[in-house]
Amino acid sequence: MDRLAQVVSWFVALLLIVAVAINFSNVIGRYFFDQPIGWAEDALGFLQIGLVVIGASLVTRKNAHLRMDALEHLMPAGMRRWLEVGAGVVTVAVALVVVATASRIVAGMLENDTRTIVLEIPLGIPYSVFIFGFALIALFALLRVIHLLRRQQK
Repeated sequence: MDRLAQVVSWFVALLLIVAVAINFSNVIGRYFFDQPIGWAEDALGFLQIGLVVIGASLVTRKNAHLRMDALEHLMPAGMRRWLEVGAGVVTVAVALVVVATASRIVAGMLENDTRTIVLEIPLGIPYSVFIFGFALIALFALLRVIHLLRRQQK
């Protein structure tokens, strides 16, 4: 799983580099040549969505999401572990619901040939990042639950 996380990290880095390059090129075109790149705003919006959704899977893997844990510190270790397991199971369930819902929406977009206004690419392509990102979130959360359950057995 470390290899998968590394590949996902490199992919997120690549998305960020591409976004910075497009934004920089657009700034140069706009302010120095008075010719902004017409598709840049569209592409940057989709890249930002990809960065957030796929990046959230890496945050899930590190168990670094923001959460309210004031009472958790007062609980015994065993109860905290079960709370972690419960949170992980809920995360997996919610992520899988998002994957299923996004799959239906993306399939509908592709079936209807819905396209972006400026880039004119099928809208299902950039929106498929929700399927990919939330599937990764479900996978990483499930692996954490398995790790916690194995740790409890010892």
